[in-house]
This record gives sequence, structure tokens and C-alpha cells, in this order.
Amino acid sequence: MRRHRAQRWANHAVLGLVALLILLPVFVVFEYAFATKWFPAHWWFPQEFGMRWFERLLGLGNIVNAMINSYMIAAIVAVTTLLVTFPAAYVFGARTRRGDSRLIRLVEGFSSVPLAFPTIAVGIGLLPVYAKLGLLSSLPGVVAAHMIMAVPYALRAMVGSFIMVPPEYEEAARNLGAGRFYVLRRIYLPLVWPGVMAGGIFAFSWSLNEFVLVLLLGYPNIETIPVQIYQFVGGYYLHPQQAAALGLFLLVPTLALMFLVERTVRGSTVVPAGA
Repeated sequence: MRRHRAQRWANHAVLGLVALLILLPVFVVFEYAFATKWFPAHWWFPQEFGMRWFERLLGLGNIVNAMINSYMIAAIVAVTTLLVTFPAAYVFGARTRRGDSRLIRLVEGFSSVPLAFPTIAVGIGLLPVYAKLGLLSSLPGVVAAHMIMAVPYALRAMVGSFIMVPPEYEEAARNLGAGRFYVLRRIYLPLVWPGVMAGGIFAFSWSLNEFVLVLLLGYPNIETIPVQIYQFVGGYYLHPQQAAALGLFLLVPTLALMFLVERTVRGSTVVPAGA
């Protein structure tokens, strides 16, 4: 009994520590975003709350343009990433499971290599290439740069879904005369859509929060929310309240999309053949 109680307390302590590490930074961001007056002696909790910082931000034209750019670029990156990774995940997942090609396994193994490089190193490496191609400070250039990192995340989220689909489903469709495009659209897509949504969320979140690549390759023609946040806390200018308020425009959409995916895909599983 005593041992069981000690294990329970240990479990609670671990869960509490994880919750603290996850929720405390989020709480601090919300606190600074809405705080308008602080107690002189109590630095940990504000005296008054309000919408002052949001009203000030929305009154600045460059901030509004940065928001539009961030959401537009993130949406384009998510869609284009899914168009690339959906057929690739089919090849890596469904085909590799049958041992069709060692080359497929090799390419899949190298698909996560961009994640091993610091983002700033990738951006610096792309600078001369973009300068030669005329892609600096352009929307296509920023989208392409974001996809370099978004594709591996989305691909990992989707490959697992394709692996879970029994191969008998595709074989039955092929025996009935279905082509590959029909199989992808009518057989796989309804079964792997939770992975597709997760991949899209990863790509959208990555693009929405990316700072270094936009600063190196898109600024000054293209400004996003992370670049504007940097301007509030960079150099000799420090304004954490406005930076926190602007950061909520990154945090809230990402949390909302993740919550929507959790509610949508909960309980969605692939039924094995013959069940």
C-alpha cells in the first residue's frame, strides 16, 4: 500500500513538472500581453489588465501587413508541402512496406537531413543561391525556404499513416482495374487523412513561427510576425508587453488548429483487412 502511494506521488510529481514546463511560458506570454499596470513590489502578477497593447499594435500598418504575410505564407507552405509529401509518403510508406526498392529506403533515411542543420546555417547557405536566382526578398523564395524544413516534419507525420493501411486494400482495388491516382484518392486519402491533417499543421506552424529564414532571405520586402517581434526586443529597444501581445497572434492560431486536429482525429484508426 505504501509503495503504491509512493508511486502515485511520483507519477503526480512528474506530471506536475511537465505541466509546469509547458504551461508556465504560455501563462507568462498571456500575462504580459494583457497587463497594463504592475504592482510596484509584486513583479510576478499585474495590477491591471486591458487591451491597450493590442489596440496599439492593430493601429500600426506594418504590423497588420506582417500578420497578413505570416498567415498567407503559412497557408501556401502548408498546401504546397502537402502536395509534395502526400505522394512521397505513399512511396515511403506503402511501397517500402512491401520492400519494393532499397533506393526508397535510402531516400527516406536522408529526408530528415535538413532538420539536423541549424536554420541560420541553411539560410546563410541559401543567400548566394537566392542572389543568383533573383529570389531574395520575394514571396516564392520565402515559401521555398520554409518548405525545406516543413517537408521533413510533414513527411514524418504522414508516412506512419500510410504504413498502417493494409496492402490488401490497394491490391483489391488494382485487381478491379483502379489506377494509382484513383487508389490514392479513393482508398488511401480517406484512411490517412489524420496524418495528412497533422502534416499540414506541422508545416503551417513551422512556417508561421519561422524567423531566421525570413530575416535572411525575405527582409525588408517581406515582414512577418516573428520579424516584428524581434524589432520589439532587439537592439536598444525593449518592449516585452507589445512583443507578448504580438506573439499571441502566433500562439493562438497554432493552439486552435492543434485542438481541432485532436478533436477530429481522435478515435480515427485504420481497420485491418479481414476484421
